[in-house]
Amino acid sequence: MRRAEPHPSGPDLAGLESDIPPPWLTENAVTELVDGARLPFDAGEYAARLARVRERMANRGLDAMLVFRPSSVEYLCGYHTAERLPQPLLVTESDVVLYVPDFEVGRALVSSRAPTVRHFRYASAHGALRLVTAHVSRLLPRRARIAVELTPPVTPPQVPDMLRHDDLAVVDGDFLVERVRLVLSEAEVRCVARAAIATQRGVEAAVEAAREPAATDASLAAAISAALLRDSNSASAWGPTVATGSRAGIPHSTVGHVPLSSDSTFVEFSGAHHRYHAPVMRTLYHSRPSSSIERLAELATTALAAVIDTARAGVTCSEVAQRAASAIGPLPNDVVFHGLFGYPVGLAHPPHWMDGAPFAITVDNPEPLAEGMVFHVPASFRKFGEAGVGLSQTFVVESTGARVLTHGAAEPLVM
Repeated sequence: MRRAEPHPSGPDLAGLESDIPPPWLTENAVTELVDGARLPFDAGEYAARLARVRERMANRGLDAMLVFRPSSVEYLCGYHTAERLPQPLLVTESDVVLYVPDFEVGRALVSSRAPTVRHFRYASAHGALRLVTAHVSRLLPRRARIAVELTPPVTPPQVPDMLRHDDLAVVDGDFLVERVRLVLSEAEVRCVARAAIATQRGVEAAVEAAREPAATDASLAAAISAALLRDSNSASAWGPTVATGSRAGIPHSTVGHVPLSSDSTFVEFSGAHHRYHAPVMRTLYHSRPSSSIERLAELATTALAAVIDTARAGVTCSEVAQRAASAIGPLPNDVVFHGLFGYPVGLAHPPHWMDGAPFAITVDNPEPLAEGMVFHVPASFRKFGEAGVGLSQTFVVESTGARVLTHGAAEPLVM
C-alpha cells in the first residue's frame, strides 16, 4: 500500500460562536499539525468520492447534503475521532464544511481534507446543533433542497425541524453517500486486504489461547483482541464475539467468563486497517464434535461455497442467495439461520462493521453485484439453545468471480 500523503494545506478555520480563537489555537500550532498530518489516501481519491456524491446530488435536484454518519464523513473528507458527538459535514456543489467541537479541532487538522472547518465550544456541544443548522442556512439560498439521512439513529432527530425552521426544504438522503460507498476503489480494497492480515493473527491467537488448560471464553477474547491490535493503526468497530457450548446456540451471545466447552466454540471478529474491516467467523473444536454440530458445519461450509462460487459482477444478489439456499436445502425446525448470505463491509465506525447502505445478498434483493463491492458471508447456523457453528470469509466482487480476501480455510479448527 502506498505511503499516506501529508495534508497539502490548512483549512479555513473559524468559530461559530466567536471570532476569537481559543488561546491554544495559534497559527504556529495549526501549521505544525497540518504539516505533520498523514492521510490514508491521496487528494485524488477524496476528490473522486466527492464527485460521485455530487453527481448523485445533482441527479436528485439537491442543493446540499448534511452528512452525519461518522464513517461517511470520514469517507468524504478523512475526518475521524473517538468522540461520538454529532460532527456533520456539509457538501454543496462547490463547498465542503466540517463542523466539530473546538476540542476536536486538532483531530480535524491531522485527519481531514475538508477545506473549511467551523468549530463550537465543547462545553456546550449538546446545544450546538442549532449553531450548525443556522450556519448551514446562511450558506444556502432560501428553500434550498438539503438532504439528511432520516433513518434513525444516524441524524439527530431535531435537525430536520431546525433546517425547516430556517426555510430549507429537507429531503431524505436515502443512504446517498452510503450507496456510493458500496463500490470500493482499488486503494480501499487494499485496506481491506491489510485488515485481513490482522484478522488472521486473531484466528491464530484464538487457536493458541484455546489450547491453554484453563482457557475461558474471556481469555480467548483477550488473546484475539491483543492480536488484532498488534501492529494495527485502528481498532475494530465491533467484537470480538466468543460464544462457547450452548451459548453459541443463541445468536449474538458472547463472553461470560466461562470455561470453553468440550464440544465447540464460535468466534467472530475483524481486524482493521484505517478502519476498513475484513471479518471472519470460525469454530473451534476440542474433540470430535457431535453429529448435530457436524451437520451445522456442513450447512455453513455448503452455504459459503455456494456464495463464493456464484458471486461475480453482474450477477444479482437474489441469484446468489437462491443458489446458496438451494444448496443447503430445507432446514430442520430447530436450526436458526438469518437468511443473510452476505452483507457489505469496508470502512466502518462503532458500533458495528455493518455501517452503510442496506444492500445484502438475500433472495429478495434484485440488484446486481458490481465490481469492487466487498462482502462478508455470515454462514452461521445454530441448533437453537444448544450449539452454533459459523464459518465465513470476506471477499471482493470481480468481473471473473469472488476473490477471497481473508486467510485460511473456512473450516472447523482443532484446539
